[in-house]
Amino acid sequence: MSVINGINGWAGTILRVNLTTGSITKEDTLPKYRPYIGGMGIGYKVIWDEVPLDTDPLSEAAKAVFAVGPLTASGVPCSGRMTISFLSCWSKGYSILDAHMGGHIAHAFKYAGYDAMIVEGKSDHPVYIRIEDDKVSIEDATDLWGKGTFEVNRTLAEKNGPEFDVASIGPAGENLVHMSNIVTSFGNSGGAGIGALLGSKMVKGIAVRGTGAVKIARPMEVRLLSNYMIKDLVGGNNNHTVPCHAQSWSEYVATNNRWQGAPGITWDKAPHGPIDSGEQPSGVINVAAYRCNKGVFDFGEVAEKYTVKQGGCSSCPVRCYTEYEMDPLAEYDLPTHVSNTCMPIIKMLDWYPDHVDENGEKVKSTHDFVDAGDAKMILGGAGSRAADEYGVWCNYGNLYEDFKMAYTTGVLKDVIDRLNPGEWDEIPWDLMETGDPRWLWEVYRRIAMKEGIFSDFGLGTYELYEKWGLDDPEKNIAGVSFYDFVNANNFNIGHNGYPRHHGPENCWQAGTLYSMMYNRDCMIHHMINVVSSGAPYNEIVKPVMEHWFGEGCVDPQQHYTPINENKIKVAKWAFNGKQWHDSATLCNWMYPMTIATSKKRDYIGDLDLDAKYMSAVVGEDYTREDLEFDSERISQLLRVMTAISFKLNLGSTNLRKDHDNVSDWVFDKQPDFKPFEEGTVKLDREDWEKSLDLWYDAMGWDRETGIPTRATLEKFDLADAADKLEELGLI
Repeated sequence: MSVINGINGWAGTILRVNLTTGSITKEDTLPKYRPYIGGMGIGYKVIWDEVPLDTDPLSEAAKAVFAVGPLTASGVPCSGRMTISFLSCWSKGYSILDAHMGGHIAHAFKYAGYDAMIVEGKSDHPVYIRIEDDKVSIEDATDLWGKGTFEVNRTLAEKNGPEFDVASIGPAGENLVHMSNIVTSFGNSGGAGIGALLGSKMVKGIAVRGTGAVKIARPMEVRLLSNYMIKDLVGGNNNHTVPCHAQSWSEYVATNNRWQGAPGITWDKAPHGPIDSGEQPSGVINVAAYRCNKGVFDFGEVAEKYTVKQGGCSSCPVRCYTEYEMDPLAEYDLPTHVSNTCMPIIKMLDWYPDHVDENGEKVKSTHDFVDAGDAKMILGGAGSRAADEYGVWCNYGNLYEDFKMAYTTGVLKDVIDRLNPGEWDEIPWDLMETGDPRWLWEVYRRIAMKEGIFSDFGLGTYELYEKWGLDDPEKNIAGVSFYDFVNANNFNIGHNGYPRHHGPENCWQAGTLYSMMYNRDCMIHHMINVVSSGAPYNEIVKPVMEHWFGEGCVDPQQHYTPINENKIKVAKWAFNGKQWHDSATLCNWMYPMTIATSKKRDYIGDLDLDAKYMSAVVGEDYTREDLEFDSERISQLLRVMTAISFKLNLGSTNLRKDHDNVSDWVFDKQPDFKPFEEGTVKLDREDWEKSLDLWYDAMGWDRETGIPTRATLEKFDLADAADKLEELGLI
């Protein structure tokens, strides 16, 4: 542990668990991994050094790296994140990606004395990994195999003690469903197929208890910085910096954002009676946790009736997880306690598309339960709980959107009838058509258990489209490519099998650029936290962003302008900044502190805060430029591994053509508008090609192929990566 070994920030030790041999070994984190910061950076370096990029992602030779960063468990707010790095089993190219898990387990892992855990090999029977400080063991989990995550997590906590933080995979992971995750006892999850990888290794879960501490170089400085951050900078969830409801102290009121707390907004099911969230002025520390009433943002005032409290990760003052007690679900013999904050709870209505009744009329499938408009919330709660129980991951909503597009176009019935005649009539469509929440449990059960052709949705978009012919207009009865399909349900930013994450619809060319750079959805919130913060555009957003990045770096919503160099600066800042947050490890839903809540600061945030924290924790002076350089090293390694994976697995030598090609709907939507007209978010093809040119120039990549040059890689001490690219004929 760092308090013992004298290292500031880092724990100093990496744990290696070999499931084939049963060996458990430890190695030093520093100096080898210091240039890669921690978290994601450690994970990428381990995979680069140890796992050939044409390795079968679900084979014994594959590895998973659970890692945290130097700021985790240091007292820095919003540092409760863990990054899990591994090879994709489901997206185009099968390259490097990450799962990102919040909750409390990252702190427990760090307190136990570890910066990372490398899980390798394969057990011959179900096991879980038990970590209690320096005592690490591989324990039998035969009795847990086949059980859902809630029962498993409860059992592991009871067996090992309430001080243990636990996480497990569900039946989906056991059955190697690509769309699977690992879920903590608090409902935090890491997705991207990590459930399938752990299932292939027969790992049911992990249980962690740490009793140590993290050594801080300048603890008083961390405390003062944290007080300053919470008092003057941080807002609500996604760092939304203007309250949505009028408060006496606030100069502005947002139309709709994630700062929903206000006088009269209550938690009606709080254990000791309703709690009014009251006012949460900028400059007052101890009221920040009342700002985010995420349930009201998602579902409106009806959410107050069922809200127990706002939950959150370790060291987080924001508390973005609404915990509910949804009584109406009891009538269906379904669990009533629900906790989630994003896609798995807000998109469940997509499993209930309009259907055609016996008279041939199109009718709505959902209905209110108790109060007007409560269907979205009650069904959201049922679906969220079911997805977590079975350990199914949603691919940032693509799982639901793929179903809805396939169902409404008739493709789903056609495919099932052709590939498995009779299955259609065995599916309880009446549950869907009557808005029954038990439909959601049936959906996730079928996917998790790989039951029938319906369960192909668990393959993930890329392999689903290939298998069903959805990537070719000539191979499906809808006569369209589902990647390019112009409709409200298409999230596919490209042809790689994952959706945009606050992309062109919110963040113009910048959002499109960084949404294309990963092998899963990008999970970058740098810009959505600004443009959707609730702060008025002309008075705050534009002057603050131009303060940081220069004139023309930002656009108002639905009135985008052509690409320019300052927009490229923003895109690069966001792209490299995400690598920093996943390596440090900090919550990218909250950082960076771009806009402040404080009027006395002219609402200008502090982009140097991350470096100030790093300096105080580690005891060496870091600048924003230092962090950006180290983060770009990780970005460059990501791009190298993507290029090599595409070459080895697909025979591709051109990422511009084969990875960064944007779906047609981005350009073809809203046909009554021309690009850049007020009122549209569609992009222009010629402008996009120029955007790629400027982006590749800024990143030091070849304009024709989008692959890093040798000069760029050597700048970041990645000469070995350049050698490998040259060996494969990629540079």
